[in-house]
Amino acid sequence: MRKNKLLAAMVISMAVMMAASACGSKDNTKAGTETETSSEAGSQDTTGGSEEETGSEVSGEESGTEDAEASATEAPKGAPEAGTLDAGVFTSKSGKYQITPPQGWIIDEDSDESVAVFTSPSGSDTLEVIYVEGDDAEDSRENYPDTMEEYKEQINRGEDMEFVRYNVENGSNGSQTFRYSIRYKTPDDGIRYYAISGSYDAAAKKYISAAGTIESEGSDVESQIEAALDSLKLK
Repeated sequence: MRKNKLLAAMVISMAVMMAASACGSKDNTKAGTETETSSEAGSQDTTGGSEEETGSEVSGEESGTEDAEASATEAPKGAPEAGTLDAGVFTSKSGKYQITPPQGWIIDEDSDESVAVFTSPSGSDTLEVIYVEGDDAEDSRENYPDTMEEYKEQINRGEDMEFVRYNVENGSNGSQTFRYSIRYKTPDDGIRYYAISGSYDAAAKKYISAAGTIESEGSDVESQIEAALDSLKLK
């Protein structure tokens, strides 16, 4: 009898323990599931934040790259298109010619390599370089006569026009080099001095000239222009 009671008590005790264990297992499973869910949610939030930050960084980098590319395509204001002026010497963009303009003069116009214009600080005097090659070279030049007397008959710039120099040399193939200067005592158009120097190469089909126009007074400007023409070099 007592044995049966002990057995019954043991069975009940075991049943209670099993039930408790089962309940504990369920609670632990539930808690574990909640912990895992919470961890996954945190991981997703963290990942989302990283993606947003990464996206922001990429966007910033792309924006910076676009700005840099835009800046690279835009030429700086005042940047010469025909060439560069370095240490007083102007070199064309292709390096095909050089000239030394008077000191202090600035590049006023250089839309392309065919024309470069320099202006004196006062704005009254200019130095213009023209360079043309190819089939257009012949049409771009003036064919000067052999002598100053012949040229005087072709132009009429007032009775007070005075030739300072006139030198023209012709080649057998149609090439020509020229250099002349004209001074005006009482000019009608304001120009007081004009000088030009250049050459036409018929074989290479190249024409280049540098011309100075002076309105301001002073013989020093004339000498500056003549020195600039002396420095013209076709490379």
